[in-house]
Amino acid sequence: MVRTAALHAQRSDLPLGPAAEAIGSRRCLLSCHPWNLHLVMDPAIAPWVELWDYLDGNFWGVWQWAQRSLRPEQVAWQPLPQVASIGWNLQHLGEMLDHYLAHVFHVQPQVQETPLYTMRPGAQDDGRHRDLDALGAYHRRVRADYRRFLAGLRLADLARPLGQGRHRRSWAWAVGHIAEHESYHVGKCMLLRTLLAAR
Repeated sequence: MVRTAALHAQRSDLPLGPAAEAIGSRRCLLSCHPWNLHLVMDPAIAPWVELWDYLDGNFWGVWQWAQRSLRPEQVAWQPLPQVASIGWNLQHLGEMLDHYLAHVFHVQPQVQETPLYTMRPGAQDDGRHRDLDALGAYHRRVRADYRRFLAGLRLADLARPLGQGRHRRSWAWAVGHIAEHESYHVGKCMLLRTLLAAR
């Protein structure tokens, strides 16, 4: 069996801005959730957690590069009005996790107090997402929450149904979709990094 601290440490090596205190003050219910009362990770879940940790490292690599290299207007830069900025893509990844934890898996309240604007169909980038400190604080919270949730699952949980109807999906689909979405939007950030360098 694979040992876990359903208590995975948040990335304390990353600098926090003033938004961290406000986000961190919201109480997380995951630590008391039944899935996290055991201290041994289901071996069938371990590869999913390993994949998430890899994707998480990629995300923080992009965030750290942006924090080190970009001005706020570059974080919000769009090569075309229809193409979302690095800031929008990073915000969207945070809102995706927030949405799944609160409204799909129903394991905790939504962290962000305002509506999850980037999760709306057809949502366009309006240039507001340029504060990397705020983005980092939001992600430190929701990414730690999601990892704790994921590490606390059992194999049987992946077969849980989502929604109703003949073609309803499962929790396994949702976990896979989150990983796919994570990789896709980090990839978009890398493309924007290349375009910014060529300006």
